[in-house]
Amino acid sequence: MTQFKTYFTIDCISFTFVILIFSGLSLLDLLPPLTTLIALQIFAMTTCIAFLMTLTDRIPWNSLWPSILVDIGTVLFSVFTIGWLFHVFPMDWPNFTVISGMSVVVYFAVYGVLIIKDRVDADKINQQIQSKHHK
Repeated sequence: MTQFKTYFTIDCISFTFVILIFSGLSLLDLLPPLTTLIALQIFAMTTCIAFLMTLTDRIPWNSLWPSILVDIGTVLFSVFTIGWLFHVFPMDWPNFTVISGMSVVVYFAVYGVLIIKDRVDADKINQQIQSKHHK
């Protein structure tokens, strides 16, 4: 997959997860109702995160966990910076806790979906190689 498609996919998957979780938390009155403006602000957040990850993914990491921690830092930085700039949500401890937790859950959900997708792609490639060897 080209890099653009990879990061566009990350953006779309994360946006979908955030909208679903936000909607659920909104139904529980833990977050305000989801409006068109909030949805667009969430899209700005997920797009900013995907863009910043194009930069941080260029760092040659020696292990997986520092990369994951930087990614989570990137997510939280983007969410709270855009949230603060556009007044998406009140900056208080309850919101900080809920939104931080939601952001980390979405990060690992997207990470999991990408692992599954990579596995499916690898299986397809292996099947093609196997079929060429058996001819």
